[in-house]
Amino acid sequence: MNSFLKFDKELIDSAMDKALVSVSSDFDKIVEAMRYSALGGKRLRGILTLEFAKLFGCDYSDSISYAVAVECIQAYSLIHDDLPCMDDDDMRRGKPSCHIAFGEANALLAGDALLTHAFCAISESDFAKKHPERAVNAIRVLSDYAGFRGMVGGQVLDLEAAEKEVDTDTIFTIHRLKTGALIKAAVLMGCYAAGADEENCILSEKYASEFGFAFQIADDILDFNGDYDTCELNSCVKIYGLEKAKSNFLLHVAEANSVLEKLEQKGFDTEFLKKLLEYLCVRVDKHQND
Repeated sequence: MNSFLKFDKELIDSAMDKALVSVSSDFDKIVEAMRYSALGGKRLRGILTLEFAKLFGCDYSDSISYAVAVECIQAYSLIHDDLPCMDDDDMRRGKPSCHIAFGEANALLAGDALLTHAFCAISESDFAKKHPERAVNAIRVLSDYAGFRGMVGGQVLDLEAAEKEVDTDTIFTIHRLKTGALIKAAVLMGCYAAGADEENCILSEKYASEFGFAFQIADDILDFNGDYDTCELNSCVKIYGLEKAKSNFLLHVAEANSVLEKLEQKGFDTEFLKKLLEYLCVRVDKHQND
């Protein structure tokens, strides 16, 4: 994790640690399972929430509950993704998946608990008491983009495509929903925390869309081991080929940067968000040169 991301990540890690605590010995086991899966990771979505809130004038201390919420959703989705009925992965981030460590039933419930706790994190915060309309907007966009019209819908399409070759339109839709929807939610929650106007929200959502595609393609490139035969069927590398995938990645990065230029022209400091795009590019370039 690059140093420019470190401060935001540590801030979110600390807030997550405080948010996920047991209130009774009766709940110790489920909270342990929640913490096992939620305390870790790059915190990219939460960082986007914090930075877009900051971009439009909201302090970290006020937007942190929004970042916790989106990271709870991300953690729940990974728990459920790993279950035998989904991707059936035994390992996550170098350690046994939640269902291996705690059993399938507890893993399922830990995911459910993280999903619902996300909305508590926002609605119970002091910032929500000061700006209830902003909290309502954040909850609305998070529930929408995390649900069947967003991330969950993308997961359904991804499952259907897992055993067959899919066309470019289908893979575009899967990535727009499964990966991109929660990134959009994270960015818009930051905008809502700051009370950004409609024009700036539209520009921000455009950045989120382009960043989401770039992030997914980068992920597929980083996962590629050089063998197309063993590459996942719905990987961008499998569908487009490595060179075309990289070309598409750079195109989305360029589009995201063009949004930042428009925000800069309006007087906003986009240096951090530029560095975030550069971070993706460096990771892809390093992988290709290894």
